[in-house]
Amino acid sequence: MGRIVTTKVNSDLADARSDQYQHNTVRPTIRLEYVPLSQAVLWDWVQNPKEHDIGGIVDSIQRYGFRDPPEYDGTLGSFVQGNGRVQALVAMRARGGDIPRYIGQTEDDWAVPVIFGADAESESAARAYAIDANNLVLSGGDLGFGEIMALYDKEQMAAIAALATEPMVTFDAEALSIIAGNKPEKEVGGLQRWAFVVEFEGEDDLLEELENLMGMYFMPRSKRKLMPEFFAAMVHSYCASQPVVIVE
Repeated sequence: MGRIVTTKVNSDLADARSDQYQHNTVRPTIRLEYVPLSQAVLWDWVQNPKEHDIGGIVDSIQRYGFRDPPEYDGTLGSFVQGNGRVQALVAMRARGGDIPRYIGQTEDDWAVPVIFGADAESESAARAYAIDANNLVLSGGDLGFGEIMALYDKEQMAAIAALATEPMVTFDAEALSIIAGNKPEKEVGGLQRWAFVVEFEGEDDLLEELENLMGMYFMPRSKRKLMPEFFAAMVHSYCASQPVVIVE
């Protein structure tokens, strides 16, 4: 059963640290607090574009405990991280069973550890942080733009990109323009057109390159063969409107 543990700070150690840093300006910011689950659900970011595997999150919490607290941003008035984890807790409590490790309990509710204090300077910055926090977890591999975008609801993500006031860490201005639905443009022979060279090996590789190019994600590769006419039409339509040079 989860429990809430409070830690008392050693006064002598605290005094020593105070003397050590007496010439510095200390600004306490981030803190961890337990709040009732019924309150935490009210901070769900309803515009969150991230898709969630709630079943997988539930399995993880059951196996490892609730080890990754959600983060509340006062500027946004919602969680910028951990929306799916809170939703998973709601599902777990509704179906009954033991309280997960590291989840506390009040008289009639579960208590969730929540990170407070690191509020963004603007709502746009808060949204950017939420997206970057998701994307950076996946960085370092070889995921393409289309594969990253498959993690998000297209319409919600387009709305966030359109409201962005500056580039994100993981999405530059050009990427945000594509996500928002604005075609990138370039001066080519007096016309506002893009010129691309796409190199590929096989159908899957071509489709992945076109995903990156178009800022779109068609569907998982396992389902592509089910709709070859759709993909052929998409590629034909795009190539007909853009000067794309395909090199096999």
